[in-house]
Amino acid sequence: MWVHLLLIGTALSAPLADLVKNRPGLPADSPPNFDTYSGYLNIPNSNGKSLHYILVESQNNPATDPLLLWLNGGPGCSSLDGFIYEHGPYVFPDEGTTLFKNQWSWNTNASVIYLEAPAGVGWSVMGDLSNNSTDDEITAHDSLQAILQFFRKFPEYRYHDFYISGESYAGIYVPTLAYNVLMYNNYSPHNSINLKGIAVGNGITDWNVDSTPAFMKLAWTHALIGYEWYEKLVADCDNLNDWSSEACNNDVYYIEATLLNNINIYDVYGPCIYHNSTQAQLDNNRYLKFVLDQNPNLGIIPPCCAWQGAYEYLQSQAVRTAFNIPNSVQQWTFCVNLDYQDDYLHGSVYIYPYLIRAGLRILVYSGDVDGSVPFIGTREWINSLNLDVKQSYASWYVDEQVAGYYIEYEGLTWVTVKGAGHMVPQWKRPQAWHMINSFLSGVSP
Repeated sequence: MWVHLLLIGTALSAPLADLVKNRPGLPADSPPNFDTYSGYLNIPNSNGKSLHYILVESQNNPATDPLLLWLNGGPGCSSLDGFIYEHGPYVFPDEGTTLFKNQWSWNTNASVIYLEAPAGVGWSVMGDLSNNSTDDEITAHDSLQAILQFFRKFPEYRYHDFYISGESYAGIYVPTLAYNVLMYNNYSPHNSINLKGIAVGNGITDWNVDSTPAFMKLAWTHALIGYEWYEKLVADCDNLNDWSSEACNNDVYYIEATLLNNINIYDVYGPCIYHNSTQAQLDNNRYLKFVLDQNPNLGIIPPCCAWQGAYEYLQSQAVRTAFNIPNSVQQWTFCVNLDYQDDYLHGSVYIYPYLIRAGLRILVYSGDVDGSVPFIGTREWINSLNLDVKQSYASWYVDEQVAGYYIEYEGLTWVTVKGAGHMVPQWKRPQAWHMINSFLSGVSP
């Protein structure tokens, strides 16, 4: 009875216009026991930007449980990938178009916001075409403004413990947004955001060691290239320490185009799900990107990834109506071709000392068979922070099996997930659920 009263109390403050009253496609035998909201968070003075969000309230106690923000990467990819394939309450199988109830949903013990950012991604509104040109700082600024608008819509969440999480290029999004929140709190101490920590999965962080450098090292250690090419990389790339020379770039290009061209970059031991139209290919940029699909209804699709269920579902008019998406808003696609200026010089590693000094709790996790942002680079940039070790390297368990390894530093915990690729919560759901709940509870995995 008390929990029921708390749920009513929460709902009374929420914007009823954003309530998802019925959601098509859910299994009939698993109705939701929580409220879902979908709507828009307008960015002030932005020439029309409006970021789309989905809030799934906690299945436990939304009146007191933490509030978790989720961001997918790209840059330019929709956070509804996390909602509909990774850790949402109802998800699609990799190769299927029927939703099933996810017993490992991250809203089991937390309310989760899925924010589609930057503007123009997914169902978010770009506004003026000049907004297509954006960068890391603009994205962080707009996401902060969206958070402030969210708390105006949902004042009951204002003082909940708040966490920012994400994966892939969100390795940039998450720390830069956290930094902006802390700056906002410094200037608005009487109206501050109760930010407690961040969680980053397989996140691009330091361009000097992440992405291509780490992928080449992973390819060697995981038997994807032979000794001949390893020796050539060592010779041409300054003992694997300098990846900028023409000879080194030529080596990388050849290896990717021949030996690695049919590998699932997001799970080097996993299958590749081929698209029906143009198959996205890797290029030899410092960050492994993908190319435009020729079908405008598909936009950009990351290579080898599941997509059919998401497109059939999120592009249907019944679902758009249920999620309160105006007819004027573009069709949903996985990723869009923004004019996005990556900050290759700085990444986000330089922000971590500030976040640590501010007292935030930090979880960094790595699926250990990801080739896009391999654990090897993550291990290197964490080591460069020179943090004191609190808990030495140790295994952690789920169902009495080793789920991975972790090490606790002063201010940061790094967790590996054994056998997981880039999208850890999609391919290792029980392990990811155990990991995120441990983090939110303030205990080791």
